[in-house]
Amino acid sequence: MNKRTRVLAAIGHQETDFVPYNFHAVPTVWKRVCELYGLADNHAAAAFIGNHIVKIGSDFNYNPWASEVGQVQLTLSGGPVQTAVDAAGGLHTDEFGCVWDRSGGLPHPVRYPLGEVEGGAALAKALASYQIPDPFHAGRFDQAQQLADRYRGDLFLFGKLGMVLFERAWSIRGMQQLFIDMATEPQFVEDLLDRIVHEWNLPIIDQQLALGIDGFYFSDDWGSTTQLMFSKKMWRRFIKPRLALIYDHCHRAGAVVGQHSDGAVSSLFPDLIEIGLDVFNPLQPHIMDPEEMKRQFGDKLCFYGGIDVEQTLPSGTPDEVRREIRSRAEVMGKGGGYILQSSHTILEDTPDANLMAYIDEVRAMAGMA
Repeated sequence: MNKRTRVLAAIGHQETDFVPYNFHAVPTVWKRVCELYGLADNHAAAAFIGNHIVKIGSDFNYNPWASEVGQVQLTLSGGPVQTAVDAAGGLHTDEFGCVWDRSGGLPHPVRYPLGEVEGGAALAKALASYQIPDPFHAGRFDQAQQLADRYRGDLFLFGKLGMVLFERAWSIRGMQQLFIDMATEPQFVEDLLDRIVHEWNLPIIDQQLALGIDGFYFSDDWGSTTQLMFSKKMWRRFIKPRLALIYDHCHRAGAVVGQHSDGAVSSLFPDLIEIGLDVFNPLQPHIMDPEEMKRQFGDKLCFYGGIDVEQTLPSGTPDEVRREIRSRAEVMGKGGGYILQSSHTILEDTPDANLMAYIDEVRAMAGMA
């Protein structure tokens, strides 16, 4: 059993020789890992750690062609606006025309291409003239092709598509305005989501499926730390049928379907299972009790995540990190249905000792220590 087949077995709810796992971190943390263990690069670090999964694709809120354009012209209700692209940080305009402030911490949006358009006929007209980026831009998947060729057959390959529906829609319209539109302009929301699905999502998916991936990993956050950000009724109207179409498209191509969604979204699990979800990420322990999720849904969903990035990794002791890894593997891995990873990307606030505790523990679990 190699790493790819171990992941496939876990997704198929088969108990494996040990729980498949991954290490997922921001670039600066990967650099620290390379320095701590004297490794040449991230590829060497991933092999040393024993990572089972490689995600291929492109950044969800970044324009990979920014160096070609220098400046991006946005057409807003007040007229064209030139927005500088700052490669070193600051404002960055993604391919869809959403302007992100990347000057510190996580990027956050500051301007939306349809954010200032009034409702009614003006909104419909603005959407009709809005240009979805070219999903077939030459070179879009060159790096993905290289990764796929390097790891195909050995590791589990997840194609990826961030901001798949709700997040992509609000990055075009603005989150607050999109919430209002759901109640007052539902046809606009339907039309916007349909354009995202057919003009962007499906072509992007098909190009990655052609690379020989094993599954597809979608990202779309629907929850806050306590509840859904919008009603289940609205989720079922606007998101569920389009997600079902996308999941079915992947399944018909023989690909596993994974979904990332932060927040308190477990009330949607029955709906997600109904439309064919195979793998759920991130399983945040401070929001969802892992053991309860395993009890309720562990025979139908494979959970992927679960090692706490809120408290344990940044603030716990190395022994607490090791104990949490052992506990998750024992409880969540029983009968298969679990891939161990941090509950989100490991950030710079994680001490070196805890990074090493994580890495040394999973290596020991795999018999690599």
